[in-house]
Amino acid sequence: MKEVILDGARCTDRKKTCAALALNCGFPEECGHNLDALHDLLTASGEDIRLTILHPEELERGLGQDYAGRLLRMLRDSAGENEHITLRIERTDNGKGRTEAMTVENANAYGNELEQRLLLRYSPIALKLLYSEDEIPEGTIRPVRDEGNRLAMCQAFALVRRNRKAYTMLKDDHWCVWPLVSYKMCPMEDEDYVYMGTKFFMKDPQRGVKFLREEYPFLKGKAPIGFSIAPLRSCTFVPDIVCIYCTPAQIRSLMMATKYITGDMLDLTLDPVDSCVHSSIPVLNGKDFNITFPDPGEYERGLTDENEVMFTLRSERLEELVESLQRFDKIGMGFQKLRMEMSMNFPRPPFYEEMFKKWGLATGPLWGQKGPAKPIE
Repeated sequence: MKEVILDGARCTDRKKTCAALALNCGFPEECGHNLDALHDLLTASGEDIRLTILHPEELERGLGQDYAGRLLRMLRDSAGENEHITLRIERTDNGKGRTEAMTVENANAYGNELEQRLLLRYSPIALKLLYSEDEIPEGTIRPVRDEGNRLAMCQAFALVRRNRKAYTMLKDDHWCVWPLVSYKMCPMEDEDYVYMGTKFFMKDPQRGVKFLREEYPFLKGKAPIGFSIAPLRSCTFVPDIVCIYCTPAQIRSLMMATKYITGDMLDLTLDPVDSCVHSSIPVLNGKDFNITFPDPGEYERGLTDENEVMFTLRSERLEELVESLQRFDKIGMGFQKLRMEMSMNFPRPPFYEEMFKKWGLATGPLWGQKGPAKPIE
């Protein structure tokens, strides 16, 4: 087997990264100058190749978040389509050593821990893109074939998270137009953009057409034949993304975790319609985390509660997310650790005291202490 290692910490140029991958895999260097060309070479290869990606988090710094996400998804897709290609994604985590690539077993474990740590009412949803019928996980339900129904994507999500079912949704299983369009399972002609662009509840129809052409999220890369979805705690496949339906309070804990991981606030584009698309496609296209408000269809037909919000992440970020939630639990800031109280002059962290003293304001008890506020000295 040919061993090929790509170190994300050394990738700073997109074309050179593709060319180096092509050369190390034994392909002509000039043939692998972009992701589509490299995908074609990998899926057609008859040689056994094991690709190991080191420091994948560094790819974003050197190549940009969007491109890094597309590169990793292309490699996952290639490994899924060609039995001769094996992919391992490893990262170094604050000196703790390498973490093995995601497996079904640890995906299930993360699903269980998320449900327990956040007291989730419903199971997080695992989603995997499919590019051939050979990739369909055993035991998943085909709505038309097995139940005689066609489902909107929000309805399939509801049955997965509420009833713990596992579905495979190919083109003929859908009853809503937007996933078929955004996942590129059905082609869009120019007249379709003009017609469907007027359906976005915008006062100016032409603005809707422009939005559909230029801003609406479409899946990048090769078009899948469909996707499989299942509860994360019991899925039989390694997911591409995970979607969690949760309350605003649970979202707060998830946002605290993502801010701890990235050091950044989440960059969100909120749309009141097509939540199935906005929750999944940006993350499949490379975004690490996303938040979406359920749309009217989710409420009317997907039985989504009025206080639910959708949080989506790439599966590569699951381990970091769970570890960050564990950290906040340990310092008393986790979801189950917070308590509502109206305590006056409450104990505060030491840096509060230091700043108040510097500003000449009253100080008081520290966390873990009790007592009244101290007057200004």
